[in-house]
Amino acid sequence: MGSSCQEDERSIVRRCYARAAMPHDVGSAITVREALALDCMRGATIVAGADGAERRIRGVNVMEDADIVRCMRGGELLLTTGYTIRDDPSALGRLVPALAERALAGLVVKLGLYVDAVPDDVVAVANRLGFPIVGLPAETMFDDVLSEVLGTILNRQAVELERSTAIHARLTQVAVDGGSFSELAEAVSELVQRPVTIRDAQGGVLAATAQVPDDPDAPHVVRPIRAGDATHGDVVMWTGGVDLLPHELMTMEHAATVAAMAIAQERSVLSSEQRHRTLLLMQLVSRRPIDRAELARWATAMGWDMDRARAVVLVELCDGAGERVRVAGQGVEDRVVRAAQDAVRPRPIVWALRSGLAMLVEPRPSLGRVARDLHDALGRTGAAEGVMVAAGGVAADVDELGRSYEEAGSTLALGRELSGRDFVLQHEELGVYRLLSRLPLDELRRHRAEAIGPLLQYDRDHNGALVHTLEVFLRCERNRVRAAEELFVHYNTLRYRLAQIDELTGGLSGDSTARLNVELALCAHRLVLGREEA
Repeated sequence: MGSSCQEDERSIVRRCYARAAMPHDVGSAITVREALALDCMRGATIVAGADGAERRIRGVNVMEDADIVRCMRGGELLLTTGYTIRDDPSALGRLVPALAERALAGLVVKLGLYVDAVPDDVVAVANRLGFPIVGLPAETMFDDVLSEVLGTILNRQAVELERSTAIHARLTQVAVDGGSFSELAEAVSELVQRPVTIRDAQGGVLAATAQVPDDPDAPHVVRPIRAGDATHGDVVMWTGGVDLLPHELMTMEHAATVAAMAIAQERSVLSSEQRHRTLLLMQLVSRRPIDRAELARWATAMGWDMDRARAVVLVELCDGAGERVRVAGQGVEDRVVRAAQDAVRPRPIVWALRSGLAMLVEPRPSLGRVARDLHDALGRTGAAEGVMVAAGGVAADVDELGRSYEEAGSTLALGRELSGRDFVLQHEELGVYRLLSRLPLDELRRHRAEAIGPLLQYDRDHNGALVHTLEVFLRCERNRVRAAEELFVHYNTLRYRLAQIDELTGGLSGDSTARLNVELALCAHRLVLGREEA
C-alpha cells in the first residue's frame, strides 16, 4: 500500500479526533446500516454481527489504545486500524465483548494494514452478541468517515431541533389562543398525519379527530396527561400497527404537556369560581339581609334565575363504616356534583360542602321525585355507601331560602337519628316533628326536661336504657311481647322497665294528656339531638 493510504492512527487522533454531542432522543442518530450507505463508507461491509446493523450511532471515535473502552459512553462507532492490537492476536476477541457491554454502535476495522481479516472466533463472538464489525477498505480515510458520519448526525439533530421548535410553536399557539381539546387534537393530527384522541381520567373522550378506529383495541400509543401528581387523562395516537417516528413521539409529549397546562389552568379558574359561588350561595341561605340590586348582579353573572320557587336540598355521604365522606376540594367533588346536576331537571344550582352537597332545586314534577332521583344518581357514582338526602320546604322567593335551608338541615339531622345513614326525607313529611321544629331549641329542651327528664337522668346515672325502651314500646304500639322481642330482653325485664318508666314519668298509666306529653317529649328529644349534631 502507498504511504498516503497508510495513516498513522496517533496522528489521526491528534489531527481530527471528534465526537458528536449525545442527543436526548434517537431521532438524530443513524443506524450502522445507514452509515454503510454513505459515500465515505463505499466498499465497507459488515463482516460479523450483522444482526446489530440497526444499532444507532450517536458519535464517532478513533481507538488510540485498547483502554479507550473505559471512556466510552455508549452509542459510539469506534474506528481502528488495529495498530494498538497488532502484536496481540487475542486482543480483538477480548475487545468485542467489552465494546458490546458498553453498548457501542459498532467497530470499524481498516483491513489490510495491521489486521488482514477478522478471526473466525471473533466473528463467532460478534455474531452471538449481535455486535457489528465493519471491514473498511485500507484506502478509506478516517477523517472522511468522521466528517460525513458526524455531519449526517448533526444535520439530523438540526432537522430534529427545527422540527421540535415547529411542533412546540404550533401546540403552544393552541394553548395561548385558549384552544379547546378538539383544536389541540386537530393540531396534533395535522403534525403527525395520524388519528388522535384526547381522553379524560375516566376514559371518556374529550376530543377525537377523523378516522379514529371504532375498535378501542386497535394499535395505539398513549401518553398520560399529568398535572402535579395526578393523572387527568391521556393523549392517544392511533398507529395502524406502524411504529411511531421520533418526532411523532415528541409531538405526543408536547401535546400531553399542553393539555396538562390547560387542565391545570382550567381547574384553577374553576376552583376560584366555585369558592366565590359557594360564598354567594351560603350568604343567600343564611338569612342575612340581601341587597336586591347586588343579588340581581350576582344572578346575572352566574346565569341564575332567582325569580323561580326553589327548595334547599342537603346531601351527606358516608362510607361503609358510617364515617362522613369529604367532598369539597376532594377528587370525588367533580363526580358527585356532575351526577347531581345531571340527575335533576331543570338543572339545579349545586355547591359542595365539607361532607356533601347543597343545592337549590325546582320542585318539578315534585320535590319528593327530585329528592329520590338525586339519591339514586348519587348512589350510582360509587362515591359512598350511604346517601342521605334531606329537602327543606319550597321557598316562594329568595327571602325564604334561609328558612328552607334551616329546614333541610334539621331534616338531615333528624333523618340520621330516625333512619340511619341512607334515606330520603322531606321536611313536609316530618309530621309532628315539623311542628316541633318551629319551636325554639330552648323550648324543646324545656318540654323534654319536664316530661322525660327523670328518665334521661336515670339513664345517665345508671348507664341505663329506659328512654330507648320507651321508644321501642311506643313504636310497637304498646305491645309488650313485640317490644320485648325487638329489645332482645325477657318479657319480665320489659315489665320491670315499664314500671320504672311509669313511676318516673306517669306517662304510661296516666290520662291521655300525660301520655301525649311523654310521646311529644320523645319527639322533641330526637329533634334536639339532631339539631345539636347539626
